[in-house]
Amino acid sequence: MEVWPVFRFNHFMRYFVIIILVLVFFAGSLALAEEKRVEKDLDDDGKIDQIACFDAGGKITRLEIDGNRDGIMDRFQFYEHETPVRIERDTDFDRHVDCLDYFEKGKRIRQERISECQKVYQINYFDKNETPLLMKKDTSEDGKFDTIYYFDNGQLSSSTRDTDADGSVNIWQKYKDNKPVEQKVDADGDNRIERIVLYDAKGLPDKSHYDVDQDGKMETFRFYQKGKIIKQQKDTDLDGRMDSITVFKDALPAEQKKDSNLDGKFDVFTMFKNGTLFSQEKDTNFDDKIDSLTRFDQTGLLKEIKEDTRYSGQIDRVSFFEKGVPVRMETDADGDGFFETVCFYKNGIKHLQTQDQNRDGTADVKIYFNAKEEKQRVESDTTLNGKTDTWQFYRNDQIVRLEKDEDGNRNIDLKVFYKNGSKEKLVKDMDHDQYFETTQWFNRPNWTRVMEQDSDKNGNPEARFYYTHGVLRLKEMDEDGDNHPDLREHYNKKGKLFKSEEDEGNTGRLNMAWFYDDSEKAIRAEMDGDGDGQTDVWYFYTQGRLLAVEEDTNKDGKPDLWEAYDESEALISRRKDLDFDGKPDVEKPAGESGASEKM
Repeated sequence: MEVWPVFRFNHFMRYFVIIILVLVFFAGSLALAEEKRVEKDLDDDGKIDQIACFDAGGKITRLEIDGNRDGIMDRFQFYEHETPVRIERDTDFDRHVDCLDYFEKGKRIRQERISECQKVYQINYFDKNETPLLMKKDTSEDGKFDTIYYFDNGQLSSSTRDTDADGSVNIWQKYKDNKPVEQKVDADGDNRIERIVLYDAKGLPDKSHYDVDQDGKMETFRFYQKGKIIKQQKDTDLDGRMDSITVFKDALPAEQKKDSNLDGKFDVFTMFKNGTLFSQEKDTNFDDKIDSLTRFDQTGLLKEIKEDTRYSGQIDRVSFFEKGVPVRMETDADGDGFFETVCFYKNGIKHLQTQDQNRDGTADVKIYFNAKEEKQRVESDTTLNGKTDTWQFYRNDQIVRLEKDEDGNRNIDLKVFYKNGSKEKLVKDMDHDQYFETTQWFNRPNWTRVMEQDSDKNGNPEARFYYTHGVLRLKEMDEDGDNHPDLREHYNKKGKLFKSEEDEGNTGRLNMAWFYDDSEKAIRAEMDGDGDGQTDVWYFYTQGRLLAVEEDTNKDGKPDLWEAYDESEALISRRKDLDFDGKPDVEKPAGESGASEKM
């Protein structure tokens, strides 16, 4: 492989670079030789505080000055043809240039201000007389000039500002004699002015208008004296009547009156002390009478609220606070002047409520709450004898169980169980022997309440009572404890007995049915003697006495034996259908054999 041409080319390039560097060195040396530096110690402190540089012709090209005499140059002036073209300054003496002035024909035309992160944040433009013409500022240092000041004959005349960096102006301000005259603000950029501020001759705020609800109409007005606010007015509904007026003292709120329902009358009156809430009075039902009084502590936090919630002219509820957090609330629910209900709070959360119903100074009812202010337990002294006799238990703010000691022997003799806040079951110890012989159900289909009675304590109820909306509709009795009813009574919607069924002769089935009139007197009875499901004996009554008996002896479903009775229920006749054609064939007088037995 031939390498000589490559070597020859590299060797040539090396010499070429060396020659170029030598020429540059000599050129620089000649320039330095031509530039003349003059150093001076103007205050004779042993430190150079001025360096002047001159070209070969003796004309100044640069002047360096140590303005604060710390031995470090902080001002650099550049010249062309002995005329300044640029001045660089380190105004805060941190060894970084932060101000540049540019000149044309010896006059300053522009000034740039540089931030610590070496970004231009302000540019000032000057006219031919070096008076300010325009100023641009980047107040957020995002690289965009958002504030512009305009000058007229060197006097500040107006300014604009883009507060949200969207390229649109949000604040317009006018000036006179370098003092603000008017300011307009469109804070949300919807092209509608939300704030106008007018200034007095001294450039201090005089009046201001606000569109707080941003509906395009000014409803809040402020007035100033020597630049300090003295009054604020609000016309919320824009009807020309002020519904809120606040008076200030030393620029701090002193008192306020407010028309909360916009009826043209003030109903909330607030007082301040050193700008902090001190007291407040309210007319909450707008009857021109104060019914709520609030006091605040020295820091402006709630201390006490007194209320007339019944609007009777008498305080019936008082709430107490510590550092603005509720600690206790007392209520006079019946308006007798005695606050029988008291709520206690822990860390601002209600944890206990008591009631003193007989006003003896001892709580008769205690309600306990959890951290969510949901009921957990209620303890009551229903007899007002100073002893708790009723306990209610809650889950998720719904009652789940109630227990009661009805005779005061410290034994529970009544329990009620709930589901989803509704009663499901009740058990009761009627004779206080700690056995719950009475049970009531509230979840049985078709019935609003079913009551069971187990008096002999064998676990099998001997009586059941079925209710619909508080009216007894059905009763069952199991007197022999065989778990089968011996008696069943039916009642109408008014609770009147209209039918009963019973086990006549201990057959193990309800073979006898009775029917009653509106006065609950028997009018008819039917008996299924052989248990085939068909009636074979009919009994008829009037005014509660037996009138007649009919019997089906051949099981064809039709009577074939008829008996009649007098007013003393004595048998007076018996007739019989021998051929079962539905007509009596034989009639026997009373006393002869074959007569049916009277019921």
